[in-house]
Parts: sequence; structure tokens; C-alpha cells
Amino acid sequence: MTMKCANHQRSFEFICYQCNCLMCSKCIFKHSKDHPDHADKMEDIDDIKHSLSTLKLDDIIDTTTTTNNHINNDSDNNSNSNDSTNDNNCTNNSNSFKSQINNKLKSLWESLRSSTSRYQRLSTTENEIKQHFEQLHQYLIIEEKKLNKDIINDKHTITNQIDNNVNHLKYLINIINIFNKLNNINNSDDNDSGNGDNSNNEDKSIITDTTTLYSTKTIMESITTSSSLQSFINHNNQTLFNEYNNYFNIDELLKQDSSDSSSLLLDIIHKYNNQFNESTTNTDNNNLRLSSYKLSIKQPDFNQLNSIIKQSIKLDLIKSTESPINTTTTTTNNNDNKQSYIFTTHRLKGATLINTSNNNSIEELKFDYQFNGTYNSIVSIGEYIYVFGGAYNRNKWIKISMKSKSIEHIGATEGIKGDQNISVCYDGQDHIYLVNGVNINNRIDRFNIKTMKFESYHQLSDVYGEQVSSIIFKGSLYSVSYNQNKLFQFDLTNRTITDHQIDIKPYSGCHDNNGNFFILDMTNKRFIKYNVETKQTINLNADHLL
Repeated sequence: MTMKCANHQRSFEFICYQCNCLMCSKCIFKHSKDHPDHADKMEDIDDIKHSLSTLKLDDIIDTTTTTNNHINNDSDNNSNSNDSTNDNNCTNNSNSFKSQINNKLKSLWESLRSSTSRYQRLSTTENEIKQHFEQLHQYLIIEEKKLNKDIINDKHTITNQIDNNVNHLKYLINIINIFNKLNNINNSDDNDSGNGDNSNNEDKSIITDTTTLYSTKTIMESITTSSSLQSFINHNNQTLFNEYNNYFNIDELLKQDSSDSSSLLLDIIHKYNNQFNESTTNTDNNNLRLSSYKLSIKQPDFNQLNSIIKQSIKLDLIKSTESPINTTTTTTNNNDNKQSYIFTTHRLKGATLINTSNNNSIEELKFDYQFNGTYNSIVSIGEYIYVFGGAYNRNKWIKISMKSKSIEHIGATEGIKGDQNISVCYDGQDHIYLVNGVNINNRIDRFNIKTMKFESYHQLSDVYGEQVSSIIFKGSLYSVSYNQNKLFQFDLTNRTITDHQIDIKPYSGCHDNNGNFFILDMTNKRFIKYNVETKQTINLNADHLL
């Protein structure tokens, strides 16, 4: 790279940060004339050197610190206002460039600080989410331990009994061996009679792990696979019933008193009885005081469980008020912007769409479906609107796309009974719940939006009648009865009903999906807001509705 101006053969003395070009003392005049808007972006080498020589990185702290430094510098300049104009201009240029360098450094530093702070906040939120689900996991572990506690205790009792009975068995096999030796039975005959002698090599195997072979678990596996006691003894003739694994030395006993075999045998039996006293031991499984258990497992409704978990924790995206980390700009096409609408059906065919995002502009829509008797049977999910039943379509349902503004699907209400004025609500997952109707007053059914299948879900008593509005909030379905001072709460987890009294007779109503009903009472000329969580009623001013 050449270090001189190609046009004037002079050394470069200036730089324009706007267009990033180097200039000599002659080029700068033409550049300033051609680009007057670049005036504050051009600096000469002397100012740059001065700025770098006076730059203090310790001053780059935060916005407040930098601002205070600017104020102090301005005060110093004012105190030296009697200096020559040229000196002031030189100082101002230098300080101006210095300020630009500081601003760039400060911007980078603040970006690093901001990024670090954001990362730490995200880590904190991540940890809180983790702890929340760890609590749920811990709850399941505790419930599992509660159920298994008695079973584990009984298993422990059984293993103790098995160990005790195996010791019984070993002692008795030793008595048999002594009896056979006292009667001078040869080794071959001993093996045939199951006396535990190890001369039969067919059942011998190489012992690889003595500890494992002596474990209760291994013993139980051997008991399970053995067809008889003889088979069990043969399988364990190198471990449990090894001739050297005895309570006493048979050969030594025979040497001491081989002349009186009967007394010797009685003495050994007497010792056995002393060691295994029947009053302190049990060999009969029927005498064990163990409980019997019947396990009933009902597969949980994971849709409801998922809904409850999602209601217990929620992560909302909050629009940041901070400066963006990078300079990338994203432009959203207006056609993709989310729009808010009020969708209201006509008594017969057709509907009106009111765009609340566009000055309440109105659009009339035509549908080949009569909406009479569906005022409480309409629910919105994403871009789709679902409508169930109606006075003239009791056994039908439709799915309307708001993108195409047309009916996308018409189906039959197979699996449940159709009706009009069916109160419907969405659980936020896969199901729309259908409550009662004009003619059916004892049902909660539901519709799977993925499989498009209906199912009967719960049978109500017939005291509730037609429902004007229903909502699912925090794991429960709430429904308001028509012209009754009654609202019922249906727990979606355990399917229990709780009745709540309200001081209004609903004629019509709607909700905000956040626990609030808005109910119109034509009998008492009232319009209220009712919160299902606080049970509070607020009177609303709506004289024009009454």
C-alpha cells in the first residue's frame, strides 16, 4: 500500500471516517466541497495522535461516568476562554475526536456489559425453570417412595426369612451327611441320595464371584429354576452346601465318638433345636405377617397434566427496551403482522369481521352455514374458528380459516349427541370442551382438534341446564348456567364438581380467557364482571345494553 497521495504525491494527513478514505492536505478541500456532510467525520493525523496520547481507558466506565467527564472538560474549556481562538479551535477539534473515540470504546464496553448482564439474567431464569421442574420431579419421587415403602419393608422381611430358612436347610443337610457317614454309605451313594457330597462333578462349575453366588438374589434365582430340593442342592454344591461350609467338622466328630453313633446323632439334633428355636423363627410363609397388595394403574390424561404444568409456569417474551446487541435490522412485512378481530355471526348465514387493529374496519363474510343457536358455541384457536351445532345444524361442526376467510372443513358430530347453544371452551392444548345445550343438560364432551374426534367425557347432573359461557382456567372448567344464580367448577384432574352461587341471572355472557366472565342479566338489568378466582363481582356501566 502506498503511503502518498497518487494525485499530489503528498503524504496522507487526513482520514474521512464516513467513506474511510485517506487524503493529503490538498485532497481534503475538494472532499469537503464534494461532501459537506462529512465535515464532522474528518480528522487529521495530529488530532489523532493527540487523542491517543491523552486517552485514559480507566475513564471508560459507564454512561454516567463518561458524561461527568464531558462536563468537567467543558468547565475547563470555559475557564480558559481567554486563550487565543486558534488554541481553542485546536483543543475543540482534539476533544471532539477524543470524544468520538471514547464514545466508540464506551459503546463497545457497554455492549459487553449489557450482553453479560443479559446472559446472567437468562441463566437465572433458566435455573428458576430448572428448579421448578425439579420440585415437580421431587414430588413424584416422594409419592413413589410413599407407595413403595410397605412393599420394600415386606421384601426385606422376606429376604431375612429366606436367609434364615437356607441356614436351616444347611444344618439339616449336615445332619443327613453325618447320618450317612455313620452308616458307612459310600460317596457315590451319598450323591445319589442328595447328601450334598461334592463327588458328583456334573454339577460343579467354576466360581467366578463368590459374593454374588452367596447373595439372596442369586439364591432366589436358583430356587426359581430348581425343580426340586435335590436340584437346588446340586446347583449350589460348591457354595451353600459345600462339604467344607458346615457348622461343625464331621470327620472330627466321628473320630471323637464313632462308637456311639446314636448319641452323637441325637446330640447334633439337640444342638440344631437349640440354635433354631421354633419360638423365635418362622419357616412357614403363611405365618409371615405380610400384607397383600392390589395395584391399580390408571393412565393419566397427559393433555390435562400438560395443561396444569403449563399453567404453573409460563415464560413470556418481553420486548426489550435496551439497545440491540448488533446492528442487524429486521423488517416485518405488513401482511404478516398479527391482526385483532371481533368475529360475530349473523342469525342465519354469514358473519361480520371487525378489524380492531385497523380502525375497526368492517368486512361482511358469506358462509353456507346457518349460525342460529351458536352464540356460545364458537371458539377461536390460532387462525381457525370452530363452530359446533346450531338450531339448523345440530349434528354438524365447521372449521373456518381466517386467512382464507372460508369454511375449511365441515364434519359430523359422531360419537356424541348434537344440539344447539352448546357452551364450548378450549383447554389451550388439544381439546375443545362442549358443555350441555338446549336439549342435553347433563354432559361434558370434548373434541380433539388434531384427530377431529369427539368423545363423551363426563356426565353431569341435570340441574345446570343450558350454559351461557364456559372457560378453562388453572386446571378447572368453569361454566355459567342460563337464568340461574349458579356457576359450577369442574376439576379436570380428579373430575369433581364444585357449585358456586352468583348474585345474577345470566342471559348471555363471554370471558377473557383469564378467569373473568362478563355476564348480562336482562331480568335484573345488570352487566357484571365476575372473577372465578376471587369470586368478586364488579358492576359495569352498560345502560345501552339494557
